Amino acid sequence: MVEMDHRRIEIFGVPQSNFTRAVRIACEEKAIEYDYHAVPPHSSDVAAIHPLGKIPALRHGDLTLAESWPIVSYLDRLFPEAPMVQIGTTALTAEVEQWVSIVATSVDPVLVRKYVFAYLFPDPPDGLVDRAAVEAALPKTKALIAMLDARVADTGFLAAGRFTFADALLLSTLAAVRLYPEGAGAIDAAPNLARYLDRHSARPSFVATDPWS
Repeated sequence: MVEMDHRRIEIFGVPQSNFTRAVRIACEEKAIEYDYHAVPPHSSDVAAIHPLGKIPALRHGDLTLAESWPIVSYLDRLFPEAPMVQIGTTALTAEVEQWVSIVATSVDPVLVRKYVFAYLFPDPPDGLVDRAAVEAALPKTKALIAMLDARVADTGFLAAGRFTFADALLLSTLAAVRLYPEGAGAIDAAPNLARYLDRHSARPSFVATDPWS
């Protein structure tokens, strides 16, 4: 078990996880001092917090919390500066929450769980890439990228006209997709989304949490 420090926020999860990275980006954007423990799903520390052993997880003294969205909402209430979900008005907060949900429930399952995982976890496991899985994921991947390209065209953000947790989660997702040829090609062919990714990739919070460099 990792030794607990009651004085600081603690974040648990592997650095390559887009959800874990998004929480870390939120901490960096909010200038929260935190301890990061690079532990995998179902490790003893994570299993003690999340009932299904999923990442990320948070510990803050005696408080433990699972799931990225509630974690960042908690951090917003604890540290209201530079809010990432609780933007200030009910309407803007709802808009951010809507796009967090869209990225988590519709974008991630295709772009990461199907496309990226075909490279990271090929079937059979001794193969270099699961080509069948890649090809099967591409039509939905390209359709989602087109939708996102249209969404960020006007403001350069997903919601509320500013950088929020929805952007942190999407950027963490797109960064993984862009590592592989078909994903990189699809993003580069979407000019608004490519510009969005290039622009926000220069944020100190994005650079500081980069697991791929």
